[in-house]
Formats: sequence, structure tokens, C-alpha cells
Amino acid sequence: MHRATSLALMTLLAFAGCSGRPGDAGPARAPLRIAAAADLQRALPDVLAIYGDRDGPVAPPTFGASGDLAEQIRGGAPFDVFLSADLTLPKALEGEGHVEAGSVVPYARGSLVLLVHPDVAAAVGSLADLAKPEIRKVAIANPEVAPYGKAARAALEKAGLWEPLQAKIVPAGSVSQAFLHVEEGNADAALVSRSLVAGAKSKAVEVDPALYPPRIQGLGITAKSPNKARAREFVAFLLRGGGRRVLAGHGFAPPQP
Repeated sequence: MHRATSLALMTLLAFAGCSGRPGDAGPARAPLRIAAAADLQRALPDVLAIYGDRDGPVAPPTFGASGDLAEQIRGGAPFDVFLSADLTLPKALEGEGHVEAGSVVPYARGSLVLLVHPDVAAAVGSLADLAKPEIRKVAIANPEVAPYGKAARAALEKAGLWEPLQAKIVPAGSVSQAFLHVEEGNADAALVSRSLVAGAKSKAVEVDPALYPPRIQGLGITAKSPNKARAREFVAFLLRGGGRRVLAGHGFAPPQP
């Protein structure tokens, strides 16, 4: 091959190898990081399965009690989106400057149900039945850090059961842990999110929503997020796209009645 032709071909191949396809050049995009309330442990993976990697990678979500996640964000944890089980915590973080001003919005309305282990399911048809001797342990998420724990306590207080049941109450780190206490036989009953009970072996009993404050869940974009544009895209999908349908399928109602 002629030397000039050979050099031209080598230059062309080198250019093609460096340029690649659009978007391939440069460092890999940082994954979107989501801190999510424990009641989303079943719903959010389904949301993300539909969302896919349309605008870049998404890291596996970090689940936990909303209060614990809020403390992690205060401590500088590198999350981009905070999906709380209440509206109070994102609002507080916004006021403290840890969540971007104007980004806090409600995204769902949750609800409480009473989960009862199969061994004692026949004995429980309402909250009042938790006082029966057959029910020895009742799990609730820690009201100090978990919004569903606060709702559970409110429901028991309004039903006149909080004090009578004190010897039976088993605090759990999150609402998903309270759920597992019953499923694994470590508690006879638990007050949990409706979003967790589909497919459970335990019995779900309705809890009158008048017994606890409305379970309005809110989200926010963290102030230090390097992925704010992507975070907004995900939030839009959750609020108005396919995410809304997935949440509904897991027992979440729209935030506004």
C-alpha cells in the first residue's frame, strides 16, 4: 500500500476509534441516587423497571425509615432524590437548605392496614381485637423516625388502645421491618403500609382512615445533587408518567382526593 494512503487510513481509523457513538466519549455519567421510604420497597423497583436507563444509569435505591434517611441527607449522603413517607420531612429539609427550594411536592397518599399472622388470623377482625390474649406481640415502625409508626400510634391512641397495648408493642426500625416481624412469625400483628401487603401470607385487616392523619407522601431534590436535571426527569415520570400507574397498582392513591 502506498505510504500516503496507509497514513490516511490509520488517521481515519484512529479518529473513528476515539469518537465512537454519540455519548460514548468522556467519563461515564454518575448514577441517579434515590433515598426511598421503606413503604416503597415493593413499588419503587417496579417504577424503575419501567423507567429504565432512559437518561442514564440509576443506582439501586436506598430504603429506610424516612427520618433516618433525612438524617443521612443532613449528614451529606450523596442522594439526588428523597422519597419520604410523609410531607413533613422533605419540607423540613427544604427549610434547612438540604433540599432544593421549590422541589418539594406530594407524590402519593398511603394508608394503614393491620397485618395478622395466619396462626391468629381467625381471632382478629379489627384493631380492638389486638387486646385479646391470643395477640401477644404487635409490631409498629418506630414513631420517632418512621411516619407509618407515627400513624400507627395515632390510630391506636384514637382507638383507645395505645396504653392498654403497651406491654405488647414491639418497635421496628421501619414499616417494612414491622411487616417482616409478622411474616416471619416474630409478632402476631403489625400496623403497616397497604403497599407492602400484596402477596403476603398474613391476613390484612382494614384500618379506619379516620383514626390517623392523611398519609400524604412527599419528595424533594437534594440541594447538593450533581444530577438535578435527571432528578427532575425522574420526578416528572413519577408524578405524571408511568410511575403514577405503578404506584396505584401498589395501593397508593393520588395525593389529592
